[in-house]
Amino acid sequence: MLTRRSIISFCRRGILVLLLAGVGLWVATGFTWHNHWQRVQARDTLIIAIRETDGVYVQYDQTMAGLEYDLAQLLGQELGVKVQLFAVTDLSDLYRALAAGAVDMALTGTSYNENQPLFTPGLPYLMTRVGLAREMASAAPDLDQQQIATLDPVSHGNLSARIAADHPGLQMTQTNAGPAELMTRIDMGELDMALLDERDYLVMRPFFPNQRFDPLTEHNRPVAPLFRNHRDRSLIDAVNSAVRELEQTELIPRLEDRYLGHTRDFDYVGNLTFERHITSRLPEYEADFREQAELTGLDWRLLAAVAYQESHWRRNAVSPTGVRGLMMVTLITAREMGIDNRLDPQQSIQAGSRYLASLHRRVPERIQEPDRTWMALASYNVGAGHLEDARIITETLGDDPDSWIDVRQHLPKLALKEWHPYTRFGYARGREPVVYVANIRRYYNVLLRAFPDPQFDPKSLYTDRLETLPMPGLTVTPGP
Repeated sequence: MLTRRSIISFCRRGILVLLLAGVGLWVATGFTWHNHWQRVQARDTLIIAIRETDGVYVQYDQTMAGLEYDLAQLLGQELGVKVQLFAVTDLSDLYRALAAGAVDMALTGTSYNENQPLFTPGLPYLMTRVGLAREMASAAPDLDQQQIATLDPVSHGNLSARIAADHPGLQMTQTNAGPAELMTRIDMGELDMALLDERDYLVMRPFFPNQRFDPLTEHNRPVAPLFRNHRDRSLIDAVNSAVRELEQTELIPRLEDRYLGHTRDFDYVGNLTFERHITSRLPEYEADFREQAELTGLDWRLLAAVAYQESHWRRNAVSPTGVRGLMMVTLITAREMGIDNRLDPQQSIQAGSRYLASLHRRVPERIQEPDRTWMALASYNVGAGHLEDARIITETLGDDPDSWIDVRQHLPKLALKEWHPYTRFGYARGREPVVYVANIRRYYNVLLRAFPDPQFDPKSLYTDRLETLPMPGLTVTPGP
């Protein structure tokens, strides 16, 4: 007679036998366990959650751009797999997707708090500080009376909690808004401050010139890919190896310069003036810039940025050295470009545009964009001969003469006597073209946003070795 206990025991033994038989069959058919990196390789796709915001991942009409967007492409290329992006505007959604294993990794574009145990960071590709964006004021306000929004609930969570504990009257709120929205709300008086990374602040600063950044961290914090906390580090190791290779080949520094280079040496007063002149002065000359852009192949907004740097769009501008007109054309250049009245705006724009286009063509063909354009702009300012002298100095010191990042580092040496024996054209104010190009890049960046053009691909100017290398493939999945 079977008892209830014997029936249960028999069933358990039966289940155990079936399980053992299943395991045996599994092993017999050649089952092997795959780590995370092997699973990515098997599906031939790396799924990356990415924050959708300016400078990280943003759409200009039909074209995507951003530091992390390009980094994702480079990682896929280095790892030999396709990349699928899961784009989100709310960082909370990004972190939930990463924690749930819905994506392989994340590129938040924000600095990571190394004391945060929820996720594992990879090797950093950028460093930045964390601080408060606020309106310009003569003295820092009392935090106990402020409304502060935090951009990143995870990376900035500990810091915001510490500030809230130190200031009981402070109203600290979590938000799913990006830096553009937060800084807009500060402008509108709906928010007092925003806790965010300096990297985000610098990208948006040209559009909010009446705001400042007060750092809260003494040292820079890393910006790095994020992964789930797991014993399996195979994917982390693979991505770290790729980041290390991209760093050694200087592709990551080039990315940083491409998307953050124009944020350096910001002129607060000059930027406010520029924004006023876009409305008051530019309309008179816009058609002429567009016409010359059609003839030269250069972007009209770049030509306008050059003209603003030269004369602030003043038709009668004259320098102490006799350079004059809207684009400050020399007498020799005017003759070469076939004009007879440098103070005529149309003729000045025609001569300056054609001259810049000729300088762009004279840059060695092996130099790719955007370096090619930056060097042409430097030549417009200091002369092609002096630029070539700086490139020779750059190569002599073991750096890359075809990289604007390296050349601009050595351009100031043209003013040093000890370097004159190594130059053909002698002394030049080498620091001037460095500032000159940086200013034009900043003006151009503002004009790109002020005058969006569906027919223009802004990355056509920012095309370099990153796009010439074969890409395994890239697809984008819109986030929630």
